[in-house]
Amino acid sequence: MPHLRMIIITLALLAAACGGDGVSTPADTDLPDADVGPDANPDVDPDADTDLPPELTLELTGGEDSPYVIDATTGTVSFEAACAPEGCEVARCTIGFADEAPRLLDSCEGAFELDTLLLDREGTWTLTAEAERGLERTSVSRTFEVLYAFEAGLEGFSPGESYTYSHPPELNAFCTREDTCQIQHHCEDESGAPTNCEELAIPALPAVTIIVTACATNTESAHCLAEQRYTFVYEDPTWVDVSAGDRHTCGILDDGTLWCWGSNLYGELGDGTTSQRAQPTLVVEAGPWAMVSAGGEHTCAIKEEGSLWCWGQNTANQVSTEPGNLVSYTTPHRIGNDTNWSTVATGSEHSCAIQTDGALFCWGYDGYGQLGPSIRSQGQVKFYSGGSTIDTFVAVAAGDAHTCAVTAEGANGWCWGSFSSGQLNGDSTGTSDPRQVGSVVSMSNSTTLQIAAGGTHSCAIVDLGTEMQSLCWGSDEFGQLGRTIGGSSAFPVDGLYAFSTLSTGADHTCAIADEVAYCWGRSAEGRLGHNGNNTIPTEVSTLNSGWTDIAAGTEHTCGVSAGTMYCWGLSASGRLGNPAAGGATPTPIAWPYTP
Repeated sequence: MPHLRMIIITLALLAAACGGDGVSTPADTDLPDADVGPDANPDVDPDADTDLPPELTLELTGGEDSPYVIDATTGTVSFEAACAPEGCEVARCTIGFADEAPRLLDSCEGAFELDTLLLDREGTWTLTAEAERGLERTSVSRTFEVLYAFEAGLEGFSPGESYTYSHPPELNAFCTREDTCQIQHHCEDESGAPTNCEELAIPALPAVTIIVTACATNTESAHCLAEQRYTFVYEDPTWVDVSAGDRHTCGILDDGTLWCWGSNLYGELGDGTTSQRAQPTLVVEAGPWAMVSAGGEHTCAIKEEGSLWCWGQNTANQVSTEPGNLVSYTTPHRIGNDTNWSTVATGSEHSCAIQTDGALFCWGYDGYGQLGPSIRSQGQVKFYSGGSTIDTFVAVAAGDAHTCAVTAEGANGWCWGSFSSGQLNGDSTGTSDPRQVGSVVSMSNSTTLQIAAGGTHSCAIVDLGTEMQSLCWGSDEFGQLGRTIGGSSAFPVDGLYAFSTLSTGADHTCAIADEVAYCWGRSAEGRLGHNGNNTIPTEVSTLNSGWTDIAAGTEHTCGVSAGTMYCWGLSASGRLGNPAAGGATPTPIAWPYTP
């Protein structure tokens, strides 16, 4: 009976499981409820981990700030590529421009930069990164736009700044994008109201703001600079230097520009024409200029960087001694290539200049020996006396037909050239060779600070250690020596004046002491600036203070007081710089740019 036996065994097992009392007690191995039911899979281990492995991910950051405006040569754009989970790697990256085939990057995992060797054009770029882990692959792309930074504005001026001007500066707009830039401007007056400025020039207003805008013309996105504002405010010119010639005058403003006015028959005004000017005209060669000297019918000047320039009449080679030179120069002509010139002086038909090492050169007419003993080279003369004590100089003055200078060693005054009126040292006999002036001008225990050479007389300012003394010598036909003592020898000017500057004209002399201007000598045409005594220093009328510079010409005088230029004397040829000026009353020049 096999079936009955199997039933008995099964019942026995059940009884054992339930306990002998019939109460169900939990088995040591519970079956999971989830596996109970008709859909249970008997092949699945109920205790096994059922989670899937993490998915491969790739993150590419950067490009969010598109378009990027970067420098065309040194600019970069930053990105970062990172993948997960651990064990993955950023396998490769490519960069492509627009629809062109992409280029493979050398490396791109982590943080990296794209420079303009790759981003070599403006426009839309696509960066693609790919990551892998085992057989898994994923990729992500970023599209961004690159624009190249550029600059635009007004040459020589900084946006946002305010500039004062006494003459309209030349304004030039620039854009570093060259042919792919549109630059425009408009103007506002000081109240902010629009004002006409069709041409890029400062309107005749007390104050004006020029607004400049610039945009690229070849980019997909708008690519413009923020507007740039430049404010210009007019102020009266401030003069710092003046020189009076035969029939023309020149002066330098505090901005280093050089202006001349008067006769221009040979181009001595340096404006590129031969037209007479009754008002200041700008010398066409750009400065900044450090000093100027107006001669007979030519002019010489030195720039701040030390180069020397001359222009005007050249019939005696007083401008240039070069082979094949011109009869006249209407624009500044550079003298050599040196940049170590420190001072220059022009006479009627000759010129002299000193270099920083003390070497003195003279050129032009030498009919009276006014060029001095020298070593000659192509007509230009380097002063050489054969004695070291008078071979280097710190100051020079060129008169009508004579020259005077102050030596570097001992600060002694020497003169050479025409001597007929005693203009070299008071003696009207002898030769044109260099001679010491004598008196305190050439004494070893005094220092000659300044020397001046006029028509037929000369003057100097000397520091005696205990006092300042001014002396004159030569012709005193019109009282130009400024003293009651007769004769042509070097004697002090009457009065205890501590002159700081002194200038000799053809037949008159002017000087400044404690900012007061004085003139004496020939009074015709009002060149003394007063109607007082002409034989001793007498104050220039109208203005009693503020004088900083003065220059005596042939028949006129000009000076600077508190930065304003005044002229007086003969008005012919426009040499006074004001058509309404003339006579003994100092009159401001007629500045042509007052708004």
